[in-house]
Formats: sequence, structure tokens, C-alpha cells
Amino acid sequence: MTKGAEAGATAQPLLQMAADYYKWRTVLFAIELDLFSGLIDTPMTRAGVRDRFGIAERGVRDFLDALVSLGLLERQGDRYRTAPLAARFLDTEKTAYLGRFLEQADARWSRVGEGLLSGEPQNGARRGAGMFTQQHRSLQAWRAYYGGMDALNGPSGRALVDAFDWSGVKRVTDAGGARGNVLAQLVRAHPHLEATVFDLAAAEEVFREHMAELGLTGRVNFRAGDFFRDPLPESDVVVFGHVLHDWDVEQRRQLAARAFAAVSPGGWALVYDTMIDDERAKAANPLLVSLNMMLCTPGGSEYTPSEGAAWFTEAGFSDVEFRPLAGDDTLLLARRAG
Repeated sequence: MTKGAEAGATAQPLLQMAADYYKWRTVLFAIELDLFSGLIDTPMTRAGVRDRFGIAERGVRDFLDALVSLGLLERQGDRYRTAPLAARFLDTEKTAYLGRFLEQADARWSRVGEGLLSGEPQNGARRGAGMFTQQHRSLQAWRAYYGGMDALNGPSGRALVDAFDWSGVKRVTDAGGARGNVLAQLVRAHPHLEATVFDLAAAEEVFREHMAELGLTGRVNFRAGDFFRDPLPESDVVVFGHVLHDWDVEQRRQLAARAFAAVSPGGWALVYDTMIDDERAKAANPLLVSLNMMLCTPGGSEYTPSEGAAWFTEAGFSDVEFRPLAGDDTLLLARRAG
């Protein structure tokens, strides 16, 4: 008798993984149909959905009711309409639309075997800033990418408002801060902050568009640059949010050194990523996110808190500490001695 059988093991965990995959594929097909956009203002019967979207009669009822059970559709009488979650993130007319982002993730993960065998990204990414500009050549592409980033960064950005004492900070720079979603939350909660996004010039138009939508034009500044080539703005705090995991270890060391050069004595570098526990065994999600970074970057991965501490200590920071931030994210705080 095997050890698993002796322990009374069942196949339920494996079956649940399969069920999660069924959910994923069902939602992606609804995105492909643009079902959620179509049902926001025009609730439809099952027959109406069948005829408009070309779904066969045999599966349409289970398909729609499965989306109801997942919280993405609502059923009122015999009509279906888009639920608030899908209306927010899966309507192609919204700037927060995540559909393209999810489809890109699916395309990468369909090639996970190729990625593991080759060690190469599966989306054509190349080393350096071109990793982003090569993949996002239009305003719509940048909107789709940053919509995904905002969804990922949103909970940690909200948590960052209270996770650090901002009362003595004047200047804060979000390096790789995209369209400013995290800094927008900080300046609303702490109006005294002088906030700057430092990112590629290609991101500036989407940044300005987003600040206008949030009613924060002029409250957050944008500085164009490549943080591997250009100095970061002088700051009291430099933030790297879901940034270090994009790059290889030597590039992370460079960014830590650039942060040290930018922050004033007594200033801080704040870093958050989906860090792997030091034992590399307690939580699966950070390890899977690390595999995702392998599939979409030339050298990126997640890392442990102790590895992150080493890079910032080498750069000259002291008093490095960690704390949970939001979800699976961990916050690293590194102080430059005064």
C-alpha cells in the first residue's frame, strides 16, 4: 500500500485543478465572443444569446448559468445581463478592460512546456526597455497592458497608503509607475506628497489620459526615462511596484543602486512583488507567478525576501525589513542611513 493511500489521500485536489481550468477556458471563450460588452445594456434571453453570438442550443444554457455561478453574469427571470465585476473589467469600452491581458496570459501559458524546455520567453520579449515597446506599439495596446497592471497593483497600492509612514515624506517617485494608478491613491490619501511617475516616454500619453479620468491632472507628474540609463529623480522615497521581478538579478542590483543614488539620506526604497517564501515550499502562487515571469520576460522571476535584502544591502541601504502587503505581495523597506 502506498504512503498516500495509507494517509487516506484522495484525488480531489487534482480534480479541483481541472475544474479551475474549466472555469478559465469558459471565461476566455466569453471574452472571445465579447459577451460581457454585449449584455451590459441589453439583457437577453437564452435564445437571444444563442442567436446573436452563434452558440449551439445544446450548450448555451449551461454556458450562461456557469457564468452566473462564477459571478460574471446575472440572471433575472429568463434574461441574462453582465454582472458588476465583468462590467468593470471585461467590457471592451472600459479603460480597465482586462480581456486582452487575460488572452495574452493564456497564449503564454499554452506554451509553458516550450518555455520550460528552452528557458526563453514565449511572447517575443527581448532584453531591456524594448521588452515593453516591442510588444505595445499602439495606444490601445498600452491601455490594455496597463489595465492589467492596474488590476494587479490596485490592492497593493491601496495597502501602501497605510503600510508606511508618509508624514515625513515630501517627494516620492514610482519607478516604472506606468499610468500612475498607485501614486494616485497615495496623493489622495496624503495630499502633501510631490509624486512623480518615472517611466518610458511611450507611456506618457496613457498616463495623462488616466490622470484626467481620475481628476488628478497636475497632482502627479511624469518624468520620461529608461531607469537603466537615466538617473531617477531625487526623492525621499523610491517605489518599485511589481518591477524587480521583470528583470534578471544583475539588473535588480542596478536598480537598487540607482534607488540608493536617488534617495536623500534618511530616505527609503519601497519594493513590492509576489515574493517566494525563503523555504520555497509554503505557497504555490508566488512560484507559479515566477514561472509566468519566465514565460513573458527574458530574465525575470520572483525572488525571496532574503535575496531582495541582499541586493539593497549591497547598494548601501540599511535597516532592510519586510512585511505582508496585500494578497500574495510582500513589501520590502530599505532605508538609506541619514
